[in-house]
Amino acid sequence: MEKISKNSCYYFYGKQWNSWEEVCENFKWEIPEKMNAAFYVCDAHADDKSNVAIFHENGAGQKGRMTFFELKNNTNRLADYICKQGLKQGDRVAICASQRPETLVSHIGIWKTGAVSMPLTVLFGPDGLKYRLEHSGAKIAIVEPSVLENLREIKQDLPQLKKIIVIGDAKLKEDEVNFADALEESSTDFEMVELNADDNMVLIYTGGTTGDPKGVIHRHSWIFRGPGHFAALCNAEIRPEDVFWNPADFAWGGPLFDLAFPALFYGKPLLTYSGGGKFDPEKAFQLIADFKLTILYIPPTGLRMMRQVNNPSERFDLNSPRVLMSGAESFGKALPEWVGQTFGPQTVVHEAYGQTEATLLTMNCQKYYEYKYNIGRAVPGLKVEIIDEKGNVLAPGEKGEIAIGAFDGNPVVLKEYWKNPEETQKKFIGNWMLTGDLGTKDQDGYFTFISRKDDIIISSGYRIGPSEIEDTLVKHEAVVEVGVIGVPDDTRGEIPKAFIILKNGILPDEELKNELKSYVKDRLAKHEYPREIQFVNELPKTTTGKIMRRILRKQEGIA
Repeated sequence: MEKISKNSCYYFYGKQWNSWEEVCENFKWEIPEKMNAAFYVCDAHADDKSNVAIFHENGAGQKGRMTFFELKNNTNRLADYICKQGLKQGDRVAICASQRPETLVSHIGIWKTGAVSMPLTVLFGPDGLKYRLEHSGAKIAIVEPSVLENLREIKQDLPQLKKIIVIGDAKLKEDEVNFADALEESSTDFEMVELNADDNMVLIYTGGTTGDPKGVIHRHSWIFRGPGHFAALCNAEIRPEDVFWNPADFAWGGPLFDLAFPALFYGKPLLTYSGGGKFDPEKAFQLIADFKLTILYIPPTGLRMMRQVNNPSERFDLNSPRVLMSGAESFGKALPEWVGQTFGPQTVVHEAYGQTEATLLTMNCQKYYEYKYNIGRAVPGLKVEIIDEKGNVLAPGEKGEIAIGAFDGNPVVLKEYWKNPEETQKKFIGNWMLTGDLGTKDQDGYFTFISRKDDIIISSGYRIGPSEIEDTLVKHEAVVEVGVIGVPDDTRGEIPKAFIILKNGILPDEELKNELKSYVKDRLAKHEYPREIQFVNELPKTTTGKIMRRILRKQEGIA
């Protein structure tokens, strides 16, 4: 496999263009027929044994680093081990681990074998975990010790799951092995599998408004979708001192595929921090200072929390950041203004937009054009428009659905929803992939996000499907029926709120509310529980009995 030319997919990597229009006009996709994504984020940069790939710090303050040479050896060892367990090309491997080097080693090692990686959050309870492992047919699970209890509870219902690899110290049972031990007993001499660009690389589950979560499949060519990342993350310039960081969990597409792997693609280091708990805004400032971070991708929720820290610029050295990208939820003007005041004029703010099915789609790049407090312009090489329900492109200023041209040779759009051809078909109209988001586009090509078209709740950057919460709550012995919507929240943007009909004779008190919240936390996921609960006598429904969430939103005063 050859290194991709600096004049191909990332053509403006080493060239100065005179205008954004010139950048877009000269862009062309060049995707090799045969490839493996692991090469471009690992082996391609391993010749220099001093080249750092990952800086790391854990919750105890212990720091470390891993070079690209070490990353190559570690991923080869993992690939060698899992192949000896009978893993075949196309098989799925679950990775239920937080932000740590082993998570990245796992993805890359899996890709080297031709298998498909599947990120999962450590926040899942047994129900959330079981559905995804069962639906994906995962044969191996790589997990942290905190996940073991829930995984062992459901293991007997997952006959296809043959091996559990545990990162860290834990008392192991049959079919479980320590991650470090597995690498230690394996060889660094592994021949990476050569694949077609269209072969499956990653399976990421995303929330659905109705029914079960959908599994998004992306191809190996997805690793080349980076013009938006280069412009939005790096302001169209890579510098020798650049170090990347996103504080969010590696279970999600954003921190993994919008920051970590783009950084590694460019042969630049990123920071992983496994603090073992919730986001700590004070620690975020400390990490920026200690590791001299230059490229930050921090969701609005994190920035709002950091904004509450007193006098950070007086207490920490914050001169290193040069780009701060954000997205995933509403941003506004106050946060960009605070960033300028806190980090200084050398730090530019880039708001970007995308979703698990296709990212990035629009972005800002202050090197070439003005930031207007919106989600910016279309990524080079992509056709992004506002369309009506029939797929017609609307005039500038008209409200419609944000859509992306799907069959123009770009690697950005999902390949399919796993085992769900009906939903895959509904995702497209003609040549357009539908985002489900409403917006406008002005005469200068700037896009403004308005709202979701469906009922997805975006809370702290997490995209939460209300149906999963509803399906979990209705299993509680006190609950008859439930409807869930997202309601505004100053810190998280939105939070799930549940409207619940109780069985006759059940006392609707605060104790029961707390019990129901814990029930969802324990069974589904710690980030998906309803932070607000209202007991009601009836729910608005259609004539066919479907809960009308739009009426619930209207009752809450939400447009």
